[in-house]
Amino acid sequence: MASAPCSNIIEKYVKRLSNLTVMGLGLILLIGMVLVPPACEKPPAADAGELVKGDSGFKLLMGTFARIQLWCDSEPAAAKALQRAFDVLDEVDRQMSTYRQDSELSLVNRRAAQEPVKVSPAVYNLLVKARQYSQMTDGAFDITIAPLVRLWKQAAQRGRPPGEEELSEVRKKIGYRKLILSPEDHTVFFTVEGMELNVDAIAKGYAVDRALAAVRREQVKAALVDIGGEIACFGKEQGDKNWIVGIQDLFAGDNDNPFSQHARWKVALEDCAVATSGNYRQYVQIAGRKYSHILDPRTARPADKLPSVTIIAPRTEDADALATAVSVMGPEKGLALIESLSHTEAFLVTGTQDHPIILRSSGFDKFEVK
Repeated sequence: MASAPCSNIIEKYVKRLSNLTVMGLGLILLIGMVLVPPACEKPPAADAGELVKGDSGFKLLMGTFARIQLWCDSEPAAAKALQRAFDVLDEVDRQMSTYRQDSELSLVNRRAAQEPVKVSPAVYNLLVKARQYSQMTDGAFDITIAPLVRLWKQAAQRGRPPGEEELSEVRKKIGYRKLILSPEDHTVFFTVEGMELNVDAIAKGYAVDRALAAVRREQVKAALVDIGGEIACFGKEQGDKNWIVGIQDLFAGDNDNPFSQHARWKVALEDCAVATSGNYRQYVQIAGRKYSHILDPRTARPADKLPSVTIIAPRTEDADALATAVSVMGPEKGLALIESLSHTEAFLVTGTQDHPIILRSSGFDKFEVK
């Protein structure tokens, strides 16, 4: 069990977790949210040459939890790989987290409406990628959504939804075309006062990719990185098993419980990424009514067309962004987008507990564990 102070931290942050739970050896590993230091483990009587498991435990990062599990030849190699990965994640956090005031992104949000703000190549390239997704999805994905997120949070605090005048006013501050990115000097500029960026729907995926790349450079045979339910892996767990990821059952009846272990569907992964976006665990409650935390930048209203979207893609930043975009676009347009992309699959859940509707892209079956 977690200590009392640790439990308080967990209670504060755990609602930010998505609805993916990692499974290993037939057991759901997302059971006890105990924050522990990096550790390596192996069977008491491990034979020479047997792989050693490294497990970071859960760490607070970017407003959510991060965990890395890996298999390699020795305990020192496992410890080194974990340290390298978290060094990279700390760097990403300093660059892109909106939960810390000293990050590059927070500086951009404070100053970019007054003057162009120079950013690091990593931040600039992520913003360019995000804008490409805005163009691809006709604005369903848009990182200029921060003022809208704030408006709905304030609405929850005062107990009534935003009025038409408020929605109209906030829409003036939203729109990827109002974001100016200069390739010559890597600067960011807002054309409208009051604009802000929120990269939550792509930055965690980017961080997962960076961490996985870091452990790949070490003596690691297989690894899985999980940041708030955005997951990527390479190799095979224990050297001979695909990584199994469970997709939360949104009709299980206990989705307000962050430790819910109802994984109704499972996928087997190797050398790819998976991300889920859903509104049944994360939501804004106003006057007794639940509103999706996923917002449509084009209408300034919650997106309620799809309660659960799971995307499998080669890179986590792509799966992350697409999960949000498809949630906003809805099943028909969302699946059409996924079918147009190579090596990308989708699993959509909607309907009711009595009449669930499951929609899959054409290639999803090859990942699903029956």
